[in-house]
Amino acid sequence: MEEKTNKVAWIRRKGSAKILLGGLMSSSVLLLVLISLFYTPHDPNLSTLTDRLAKPAILGYESDYLLGADNLGRDVLSRIMAGGQISLSIGGMALIGTVFIGIVFGLLSGYYGGIVDDVFNMIADIRNSMPMTLIIIVMLSIIGSSIVTLALLLAVSEWVIIFRTTRAKTKLEKNMDYVLAAYSNGADDRRIIFKYIMPNIVNSVIVLATLMIGTVILEEAGLSYLGIGVARPYPSWGRMIADGQAYFSNGWWISTFPALTIAVLVLGINILGDGLRQMWKME
Repeated sequence: MEEKTNKVAWIRRKGSAKILLGGLMSSSVLLLVLISLFYTPHDPNLSTLTDRLAKPAILGYESDYLLGADNLGRDVLSRIMAGGQISLSIGGMALIGTVFIGIVFGLLSGYYGGIVDDVFNMIADIRNSMPMTLIIIVMLSIIGSSIVTLALLLAVSEWVIIFRTTRAKTKLEKNMDYVLAAYSNGADDRRIIFKYIMPNIVNSVIVLATLMIGTVILEEAGLSYLGIGVARPYPSWGRMIADGQAYFSNGWWISTFPALTIAVLVLGINILGDGLRQMWKME
């Protein structure tokens, strides 16, 4: 009885409903991508011209394709599933790079202050003054596009938010009694930063990182839509939307279903991150 009461109390807590809803939305897309590692209804890159623009079976049409086929007769569902591997791989690597750069720069800047703080703030200001989307487009045009290259460029583009938050939190934490006590007991800077300060700011970083996943995924989709993302024939959600644009009048599903997939995932992640923010703020 007590366990049931605790579960009900958790659900009623501020932010819990958002965590459940956001987790359900995002995990449904993630599960679809995970399944694609082992199974897809059709070969994502197999063209069957006799089935080009086949209508979606999910809407009641007689078709072998649940979400329809594109202009080359390729299964839209299979391409969404396979494209998710690429989009999420790029997003995941970019997010790891963003968090790493932001946390390291933020901890050093906030803890040491002075000239170290000035240097990192100057770097952040320079980054904010640069049109990163344009720079990414130019860089990809010069050195070519790949999953790793795109992830690195996106990581360099998005680290400032993590840096600012980590820096501000570190400035507050370093003056707390527990940090001063550790310093008095002979703890060195590395121990204080990574053992005492970092665990107390990790919640804020997790919330920010969760909210930034959607931003990175949208940026990758936008670059793929412009034709400078991952090269063909590998599918990606942004490129699928672009490919279906010319056939929207008689093949609207080619663009619509990938766009809906992005919308569900990004919205779900944002709702989840907002729920975590509300819950941890309450605590």
